[in-house]
Amino acid sequence: MDEPTAALGPHETEQVVLTINNLRNHGMGILLVSHDLNDVFKLADRVVVLKGGQVVGSGDCKSLSMDDVLHMIVAGTPVFTQTSQTPA
Repeated sequence: MDEPTAALGPHETEQVVLTINNLRNHGMGILLVSHDLNDVFKLADRVVVLKGGQVVGSGDCKSLSMDDVLHMIVAGTPVFTQTSQTPA
């Protein structure tokens, strides 16, 4: 899903969130592309940051903070945690 909540109002956004969570609960894998870190941390299990078409870093959302992800986006360098991975 590419920016599934972009330009939506609060009610519509909540409907999309409920749909994504329902799909996840039924075992469906979802690739979510978003610049909204609140959506990312609300919906994702893992995050992968790309910059210039290259993987900067990745990790489990439970072990990365929003600041970690923002650092990867802005600086283009990875943040290493116990469960993060080096760029591919």
